[in-house]
Amino acid sequence: MLLCSVLGKLTVRSWVSLPLLFVGSAAGVAALLDVLLSHDRTLDQELSLSAPLLFGFAAALSMLSANHVRWTFRWQRRGLRFSYPLLMLVCALALPGLELPVVAALTVGPVAFALLAALLVRAYQDCDLPECTRA
Repeated sequence: MLLCSVLGKLTVRSWVSLPLLFVGSAAGVAALLDVLLSHDRTLDQELSLSAPLLFGFAAALSMLSANHVRWTFRWQRRGLRFSYPLLMLVCALALPGLELPVVAALTVGPVAFALLAALLVRAYQDCDLPECTRA
């Protein structure tokens, strides 16, 4: 019930995009910090990210938010609810790291962050729905 006050009710499309937008936003923040804190301030370098950390958090986010989705079909609730976080977990275990160009991460990051903020604001506005307030 705690996440319901923060997330509200999510659509299936919002729930699927939530972890991916998180990964994009985290890559953008990491690229920005890399550019600001590095001694060599060139944008043609590669950014190394920890795939287990990113996709592990994305799997946890999708698993924790699965109870707050307005599932439209039964097959979605049964099939996607556990297979999608499991897919993220497999990515976390299979990939040792991600190498991204800093320019790409700086381009994708703010867009992903803006979309993530819009998604969370829209979901928060749906908090007053009856299915969100019932115990």
